[in-house]
Amino acid sequence: MPRWNRSSAWALTVGVLAGVLLLVCSPASDAHETVKLRGNHPTAIAGRPTGRIDPQRMLTMTMSLKLRDPQALSRLLSEQQDPSSPNYHRWLTPQQFAARFGPEPAQFKALKDWLKKQGFEVVSSSGQRRTITFRGSAGRAQRVFKTKILTYGKDSYANVDDPSIPARFADVIGAITGLDNVMRAMPLSR
Repeated sequence: MPRWNRSSAWALTVGVLAGVLLLVCSPASDAHETVKLRGNHPTAIAGRPTGRIDPQRMLTMTMSLKLRDPQALSRLLSEQQDPSSPNYHRWLTPQQFAARFGPEPAQFKALKDWLKKQGFEVVSSSGQRRTITFRGSAGRAQRVFKTKILTYGKDSYANVDDPSIPARFADVIGAITGLDNVMRAMPLSR
C-alpha cells in the first residue's frame, strides 16, 4: 500500500483541479447537442390554446425509427419487381428486413437507455427495432424534448413546435407520436 505524503496529496489535488477545468472549459459534448425533429408537430389546430398542459399528466409516446440505407431498400424493391433480376420475387422475412434496413441493435439499445436515463419508462419495443413506446409526465416530455405543449379545449393538447432530440440520434429517430392527441385532417379524396 503506497504511503501518502504532502507532495503526493498536492499532485492529486492538481490533477483533480486540472480535470475539473478541462470539463468546465471544454466545448459541450455531443450529449448536449440537439437538433429539431422537423415536421413533428400539428400545423393546423382548430381553436385557440386554452392553457398549458398539466405537467403531471402522463403521456404515452412512441418513437418511430428510421430505416437504414433507404437507397439500397429502394433498389431492392425495384429488383423484386424486375423479372430479369436475381432478386425477382425474393421477399425478405421481417427478421431479414430488420437486419438489413432497421436501426443497428447498438443504436436501438442506446436509444432505449437514453430514454430511461431521462426518466421515462420504456413500455415496449418492436422486435424489428422500428418503434419504442415509453411513458412519462408532460412536464418531463417538455423538458427533455425542449417543446411546449398547450391545451385546446377540455381534452385536446398539442406540442406547438418541433421537439429537439440528441444530435447523435438524428439519423435514427424518424418521429415521436404522443406529444399531441390532435387528429390530423386528411382529405377524403384528391
